[in-house]
Amino acid sequence: MIGIVVISHGTFCEGLLDTMQMLIGDGYGVKAVPLFPGETVDVYRDKLRQTLKESDQGDGVMVLADIKAGTPYQSAAYLAKEFKMALVSGMNLPMLLSVTLELTEEDTLETLVERATEKDSFCIEGTVCGKGERKQRAKLSVNKN
Repeated sequence: MIGIVVISHGTFCEGLLDTMQMLIGDGYGVKAVPLFPGETVDVYRDKLRQTLKESDQGDGVMVLADIKAGTPYQSAAYLAKEFKMALVSGMNLPMLLSVTLELTEEDTLETLVERATEKDSFCIEGTVCGKGERKQRAKLSVNKN
């Protein structure tokens, strides 16, 4: 099975992982590796290397990064010489859910990259709401727990 690792500047990746677990529960094996302010590239690479080792079960690792060309992304690209991996930038919650929920034993790194970069995985849309507008929108779900 392919492992999934999310990486970012600061705790963004941990927040995505926490939100994912709130929505669909734990048990998907996704790991987060944040880059903290003041952390050196070497220290971050060692931390990422260890997580990639733990996540690689032989089929490779899918790495989702916050932005291309940042230290987390570049560190993963550097470590690609040691690991079989796919690296995708611009991660967001719908992308992570899409990759995680649909992951099967038959998936390859190529199919996961396709899934992560499909337009439906971005879920980006915009709406302008006017003051006093009475148009009904979708109802919000409130967790009473």
